[in-house]
Amino acid sequence: MKSMAIVAMTVVALLSLGICGGYTQENDNTIGVYNEWGKLKEVFLGIEDDTIEPDYVSSLVWIPDDGKEALKKYAGKSSHEFFPDVMDAVKLQIDGLASVLEKEGVIVHRLKPMQYPEEKDFLTGIQKGNMLFGGADFFRVISDNVLLLNSFRLPFRRKQVWVVRPALEPVLKGRNVRYCATPPPSPHYLKDDIYLENGDIAMDGFNIYVGMSGNASSEAGVEWLQQFLGPKYKVWVIRLKPDRFHLDWVLGLNRPGLLTYCPEAIIGELPEPLLSWDKIKVNPDEVAGANNLCIDENTIVVPEQYERIAAEYRKRSMKVITLPFDATIKYGSGPRCLTGVLRRDH
Repeated sequence: MKSMAIVAMTVVALLSLGICGGYTQENDNTIGVYNEWGKLKEVFLGIEDDTIEPDYVSSLVWIPDDGKEALKKYAGKSSHEFFPDVMDAVKLQIDGLASVLEKEGVIVHRLKPMQYPEEKDFLTGIQKGNMLFGGADFFRVISDNVLLLNSFRLPFRRKQVWVVRPALEPVLKGRNVRYCATPPPSPHYLKDDIYLENGDIAMDGFNIYVGMSGNASSEAGVEWLQQFLGPKYKVWVIRLKPDRFHLDWVLGLNRPGLLTYCPEAIIGELPEPLLSWDKIKVNPDEVAGANNLCIDENTIVVPEQYERIAAEYRKRSMKVITLPFDATIKYGSGPRCLTGVLRRDH
């Protein structure tokens, strides 16, 4: 009995060191996200697959005037047929981001094309359109909670759940997550339904920030998120000007004590926990200037057209990786928007 106890104690000690039972710190694949800058370990990226121009609706007010006219003209038509060069660039830019992330040691998962006409046609009677490359809005990980996002204000975006689930769920299988879906809004458009979109969500530990422009997340979505997370979390609302879309285009948390934001896009003050942070200011004409992707707290991906912003990060001793995102930004996705973060180091 004494020898068995010694063996048991030895195994426990080896397990604690990560060198027994096939477990090491290097192959620890537990899922968790606790902030916006922990070392990036595992992500999902979307694809350019049969993109269809959406119908213009009032929630797309943030699109430039020429873009609005294009939507009204080409709604329901193949983007690749009418804008082949732009769509080729979209594919190259997403693939380029995937390549850089893999070189940085990040595991990159990709969506696969839609298989079924029922999925492609989902809610097309309400709003035509199809777009599968906004990875941040595939799901949201908060601690070890994985929220499948199914609560978009734009009806055409809700169909992406049918391609996200077959890609995401096998990756989650057997891992330490609480997995659920946000409540689907009614196909009959209701202004105050539950809308919650990851482009509006930023986090720093137990502080969760949700942007609200009136064009994406809603008050009911914030209330649902607070109730789901429970009292140890505090969900703060950041009011955005009504001609804006998502929070992550105008505010990004880059590392402890450093944020990037466009003050002209925000109504009122930032939430109290962020007031003392060092702030890099984005000009209103630097579209998606805050939509940058942190690989770790000292490394960040920035669209190459924003050299001024990149220089501000370099002044703060950060490594800046610049890549082209002009085509994806035209379709509402900078590097942060493109990336569904599944796992970061704590």
